[in-house]
Formats: sequence, structure tokens, C-alpha cells
Amino acid sequence: MRIKDKNLTPEEIEDFGAYQDRMWQAINDAGAVEPDTTTRACLPDGRWSETAVHYIPQMLAGNADTTSARDVRNYDHHDGDWLVGGGLGAFIKDLHGDVPVRTNCPVHKIDTTGSGVRVTTPDGVLEAAHLILTVSTGVLASGSIQFIPALPARKRDAIGMLPMGGMNKIAIEFDRDWTEMTEGQMADYHKGGDAYCSVLFGLYGSSLSVGFVAGRCADALEANGPGATTDLCLEALQAHFGSTITQNIRATQETAWRLDPFIQGAYSYAKPGGSDARRVLAEPIADRLFFAGEATMTHTYATVHGAWLSGRRSAEQVLALHAPAPSRQAG
Repeated sequence: MRIKDKNLTPEEIEDFGAYQDRMWQAINDAGAVEPDTTTRACLPDGRWSETAVHYIPQMLAGNADTTSARDVRNYDHHDGDWLVGGGLGAFIKDLHGDVPVRTNCPVHKIDTTGSGVRVTTPDGVLEAAHLILTVSTGVLASGSIQFIPALPARKRDAIGMLPMGGMNKIAIEFDRDWTEMTEGQMADYHKGGDAYCSVLFGLYGSSLSVGFVAGRCADALEANGPGATTDLCLEALQAHFGSTITQNIRATQETAWRLDPFIQGAYSYAKPGGSDARRVLAEPIADRLFFAGEATMTHTYATVHGAWLSGRRSAEQVLALHAPAPSRQAG
């Protein structure tokens, strides 16, 4: 681990890890009481506070001075969050490969004034009895989808309390004969200010590593154009291993979620006082318009499995509307 111009000793790294544990415990403790507060307000005193605070956006995508302590407490770590062998793309493709999907067909208008739902797209108008809407809170807040009638104020307020955070990942492929880091090891780099990144090495015994850049740092680098996010991770690697490390890198690829018009960020975070907004966002409208996506989940937000579970929940709500009434038997 490197902070500014100094590589930490093993003893300092252990002390830093202990501070992180105290930090997350303090945030969880604060999330249990009223009033809700920012995660930054929960930081314990200590020499590592101004560096450890950058772990918060790496987890929440939002910065410590804008994220809710109660939302952190609500998160369910019971079974852990696990990487998926083969990648999430392959997982999703195999999950429901028989479901027809229309791509490159953005929705411009959703009309629920009639008996069902009318959805306007570049390919025409679709009509259905129900609609499950899974777009991000970034898209909902942008106004790129027109709702007729307008969404209720309660729903709009919930969207405003759940903005999209910034988080980008950088895939780095090393030569297979480069073995200075082993699977599961992490290189953290705090250049100063908000400039912070982490690189996780050795995914599933491969030569692939992943860099993480989050919060304001992610947004600033993304705005600087393609390659800026990768450059910070390469700088981190050079600080740890020397300038020749780049000779062992075969390829890189970075995400840019904030500039993607169909998501406008990585995933949602709750502002202080906004954790209950997730329940409000999940509420159906008139048994016709249903809301799903990670932002609607109180305990598994910001995750793929949370998004998947929210879709199942909404589908079950729709199916329940058409379930046959239980038969009555004469007594």
C-alpha cells in the first residue's frame, strides 16, 4: 500500500486494516440511531482517516460526505458478495437465454392513462397490461423518459434521494510469467486528495487484475476522457513495482458508466435520511407500473443479485394480480 510518496510497512498496513474495521463498525453503529448522518461524520479519530475514507466510495460509489450511514447498516452481508466465474455477461446470457430481448430500442414515453400501459419507442408503440421498469435512478432523474401522468411527488422525491454514484473498473491483463503478486492481493494507492485507486490481482488464477476508481475521483477522471482512469491505475502500479511494470502489461480496458446515457452512473447510493426511499421507489403505481432494479432493494442494493431479486419480486407481484381466487367449499 502506498500513501502519497510512502510505501507502508507491514506493521502500518496491519494498523491501517484495523482502522478500517473500526471505521465500518462506527458507521454501522451510527446507522442504528436517529438522526441519520453521513458516513464521513462517523469516522473515528486516527492517523489513517483521510486515506481510509476513500474506501467508502469504493463500496458505495458515493462519497463519504454524501452517503447515508443507515443505508450502510441496512446492507445484508450474510452470504457475502462473490465474484462469478466466467464473468457476469456469461452468467446473464445463460440465465434466461430463451427470453426474447429487443436491444437498441430506448423507451421515450410511458403512458398509464388508459386501462393498461402504452410504451413509446423508436420502433413504435407497445401495449401491455403491466410494465416492469428497471432503468436506473440516473435515467429516471434525467427526464429522458416522459411519464403520463407524471410520477407522483412521493416517487420523484425517492428518486432524488437515490442518485447514481461513480465507480469505474479497469481490467488489466498481465503476462502470465509475471508473478510478483498472487491471487487475492490488493495494491492501494492514495496519490493525495480524492485521487485514490485499488488494484485487485489474480482473478480465478488468471493473469487478469482489476482496478477500482470511485466517487468524485471516478467522475473527474471519466470527464478527462478515455484512458485517464487507466492512467491512475498504471501510476499506482509503477509506484508499487517500479516504472518497468508496464512492460508486463498486455492490454487494458476501462468502464465509463457516468457518460453512458442509458445508466448515468455505476449504481445508486442513499443520501442521509434516504434509506427508506428504496422502499418508496419499489412501490407499484396503480397495479400497472412496477419498479425493479438494485436501487429498489433495501438490503442488497448496488449488486447484480439485488437487481435480479428485485425483478423476481416485481414479476411475482404481477403474477399475483392474475392468480385465481381460492375456491370455497361448502361447509
